[in-house]
Amino acid sequence: MSAIIEISYYNTFILAGGGTSNSDAVTSRGKYHIEESRIKGGYNETSTDYGVKAYIVDDEYKMRTRGNAMIYSGIFNAKTKVNQTNQFPIGKDITKAVDITDGSIQKLYAEDTNLNIFQENKVSSALIDKDAIFTAEGSPLKAISNVVIGQIVPYLGKYGISKNPESFAFFGGRKYFADKSRGAILRLSRDGITPISVYGMKDYFRDNLKNTTKIYGTHDDQKEKYVISLQGSDIEGASNATGQTTTAVASDYATLGFDEKSRGWVSFYTYKPTFGFSLENEFYTFNKQNLYKHHKNDVPYSKFYEASYSDPSNITLVINGEPSVSKNFLTINYEGSTGWSASPTTESHNNTTSTISYSSIIHEGYKIYEEGVIIPNTNPPQYVGFKRKEGKYFDFIKNKNNDVFNDNSQFTTTGLNGNFLNVTFEYWKPSGEVASGVDKAELFAVSSEIQLSSK
Repeated sequence: MSAIIEISYYNTFILAGGGTSNSDAVTSRGKYHIEESRIKGGYNETSTDYGVKAYIVDDEYKMRTRGNAMIYSGIFNAKTKVNQTNQFPIGKDITKAVDITDGSIQKLYAEDTNLNIFQENKVSSALIDKDAIFTAEGSPLKAISNVVIGQIVPYLGKYGISKNPESFAFFGGRKYFADKSRGAILRLSRDGITPISVYGMKDYFRDNLKNTTKIYGTHDDQKEKYVISLQGSDIEGASNATGQTTTAVASDYATLGFDEKSRGWVSFYTYKPTFGFSLENEFYTFNKQNLYKHHKNDVPYSKFYEASYSDPSNITLVINGEPSVSKNFLTINYEGSTGWSASPTTESHNNTTSTISYSSIIHEGYKIYEEGVIIPNTNPPQYVGFKRKEGKYFDFIKNKNNDVFNDNSQFTTTGLNGNFLNVTFEYWKPSGEVASGVDKAELFAVSSEIQLSSK
């Protein structure tokens, strides 16, 4: 006579055993359970499939996050209206993991038929829709397969993107990103990973990246520059939070631009973006929720996000030829627009006090009545200023302490002595007034005549 009995397992055949009644078949002494694929367990008996087994019930289940693994869904085909992007069947091999010792995956970027994987401490490349098979000699061969994410190959170099995926930007075959943990700014291209922070800014990024909380990166396609904004506390930059132009002050941000043609960091910028992008060869950045378009002709130069600037535009250069030799810098020469003034100072490797020039070198024709601008004992008054010769502007560097002036305005120029020369150029109107934002000024080249010191 058939009976219904309670058992503790699914898909299990109960073999013969002790027991006195059907009601206590499971709990009676001598009753036992054995998994058996053949009915009655006899030789050559009919076999059955176990199917799904559930032996353990997990009452404390919870979501598990695998920071080093990737998962992909089903396909989407717009032509056949097949949409399986919400399907993640566990019975299929749809996951791919990287080495957890290199940290979590922070950024994925698909490029052509490859997938770039940015971890905290490593950058790798994976094949998409193909896999790599190897010859007997160990050479890889790419073959089409049904594998979505194929072989993962790490790039050389112990660099990653830390926990700053917002620093990522790309242009063409070049990808840029920051590694805060190692104090470096990096470029990934066909020749591998290159630290571009070493181009004159190695110490700067090493000292300032550790103070950042956010590192926003974007690419200006119009000017072909990678723009990166370090934001945090005690960031050394060229401007403070209010937009007033300063020099090497501690601020809450610093925005810089890297130029591939110059192979260097060409400028600090006086704006603080929270996001940026290029669209149809136009460059846009966000300041909080406000969108701003750069490089427009109908807005003032050097003015961003409707901020006001009372100081003139300026740029500071370092002339450092033969840095180990003490020199006398005799002249300042530049190519560019009319309207630049210069304030040169020198420094030595022994950290001696900088020698300050007699005055700012004011452009020819200026009449700015400031201390030191008028040459003494000249009638009518004569002014220090650049002279134009063969399309270039030049002037002597007058040393306030050593150069001698007489009634005929004849002087002996000793220049400024030091290992290297700092020159700050500011743009003014030809009338001597501070230039307005709509005045465009260009500065192409700056040089100095140097005489080796006899000391």
